[in-house]
Amino acid sequence: MKDVWILSFECAGIAKVGGLGEAVYNMAKHLAERGLNVTLFTPSHGVHQKPETKKELGLQESKLTIKGSLWEKSFLPYRSPFQYSIGVLKGFLNGFNVVIFYGLNKVTQKILDDEMVYRIGQIEDKALLLARGLSGYIENLKELKQHPPDIIHSHDYHALPAAVLAKQKLETRNQKTALVLTIHLLSEKKVSWNFLGESWCGIKNQIHPVYLYGKRVELSHEQLLKRAKFRLEAFGAMEAHVLTSVSQNYLNDEVLRRIGPGCEDKSVYHWNGCDWNSETMLKENIARFGDDIKKTLRVSEIRRYDLRKYFLTKAIGNLRPEEPILEEGRVKEIVNSLKDKPFRESGKVETFAEDGPMVLMTGRLAKQKGIDVLFSAIPHVVNQIPKAKFVLLLLPTEEEIDLIERFAKLTSKHSTSVRIVFGKAPSIYSLAHLASDIFVCPSKWEPFGIMALEAMATGNPVVATKVGGLKEIIIDANQDLENATGILVPKNDYKSLAENISSFLAITMISEILQKENKVDRKTVRETTGAMPNEVLKKAVVKQPSYGLKLRENAIRRVENTFRWSKVIDMTINAYEKAANIATLL
Repeated sequence: MKDVWILSFECAGIAKVGGLGEAVYNMAKHLAERGLNVTLFTPSHGVHQKPETKKELGLQESKLTIKGSLWEKSFLPYRSPFQYSIGVLKGFLNGFNVVIFYGLNKVTQKILDDEMVYRIGQIEDKALLLARGLSGYIENLKELKQHPPDIIHSHDYHALPAAVLAKQKLETRNQKTALVLTIHLLSEKKVSWNFLGESWCGIKNQIHPVYLYGKRVELSHEQLLKRAKFRLEAFGAMEAHVLTSVSQNYLNDEVLRRIGPGCEDKSVYHWNGCDWNSETMLKENIARFGDDIKKTLRVSEIRRYDLRKYFLTKAIGNLRPEEPILEEGRVKEIVNSLKDKPFRESGKVETFAEDGPMVLMTGRLAKQKGIDVLFSAIPHVVNQIPKAKFVLLLLPTEEEIDLIERFAKLTSKHSTSVRIVFGKAPSIYSLAHLASDIFVCPSKWEPFGIMALEAMATGNPVVATKVGGLKEIIIDANQDLENATGILVPKNDYKSLAENISSFLAITMISEILQKENKVDRKTVRETTGAMPNEVLKKAVVKQPSYGLKLRENAIRRVENTFRWSKVIDMTINAYEKAANIATLL
């Protein structure tokens, strides 16, 4: 096992929308560090037109041109035949190879070079052109002086047509390649055979061996799709030698249950990891903001609560001119049109009028994330802790564009307590994590939860719903006070969410007093904890006023000991070995 091909629509450093991009990048980087020859294949998404990205990746034109015709009348009512012409760029990123497919004629450019990674109505087009591009690449391996892969690792449904076609192409060349499919987030996307077949994506309908129910079974590709009830992920899972997901809970509770029977014996999980280092990040932020913090706050030594005060009362309202960063289109138009306070021009927000205990949330703006539950909890928290501040750094998507105005209105309603930045704000992103008191993940479902790892790595106790990967990341204070990194609450339960946010903020407030004054008297502890809803946490902090500092240390240590990429990559390699063993049986 030497050569690994990774297929994905996203990769940090090239094109990234969310956690998938970070996971794919780190997986490729750390596999390469283990000595594997890793190559990432991805659509261009227009990145080759950005001079800084082109330079960073060292992109070079290949002589290879991949041309062809999609000749069937249509696979969906709105699809028409077209001639495609695909160019190939080769580059390098932190130890692994990069192959980017881009358009050479107008119609191909419109699809492959679209900067919006997941444009509604065009995802299928990108998927099929990725498949056609990879197929052409395989046909020219000898001329390209490239080795065929031992492992093909496909990430989510967008790359599946390319992965299955590549597997078929390599098998016709007598190359036994193991296929691994990782489902980061189930979509249950449905497709027709007309789309997957030779007319469009290019897969030939052949009788071939697959591994189902723990044994070899021979079926055609069209038969597999029918068994999958035309769900692309289920089809891919049956085709793959190994099916993986990013947490044991999500694999068992969601993926296997919804994929259908037959894949249990070839399924494994591998977590995502996090290499954030709070000390390194603190040094970087002090180097950048330190002088201004000292001048603004008139302090000589910078503590965490100074970072918070600076962030809330200055930094959040002073983003760079180009921030928040959003893809061109309807999303950006709506964000830029927000004018009611605390929103300002171009998606920027006003600073808070005063400092206060801070709750941070990050991630995609999606119904999945439970933002509505958090807004239901906010009034209850503010009633308990009037100065509490909620900061949400959210990435809006075209698929759920209606949520922008909905939550903007709620932010305006709670403008003394809430700020939302819609879009990427890299200038303050790490500072927000280092400044916050606690982190919240009110997700309704969560395959893994890399945002919780990032929060813990920066010393934030996490209040999260008891779902998916969050159950594996967080050590629940209700179950283990000594090693706790946060607490888990029932999903959709805004009262429990509010009670535990209030309790954790009270704990961090006591720790802050202790840090500022080197002591905290019993009266202050009793007054601060008097209204704490969670009795378990209340007893803990009364007994040990520094318990909030212990939670921070636990969180950092949990990531360091369990979730570093250098550790979790072993799980990925184990999945590859399992896939290679199954492939030899077929």
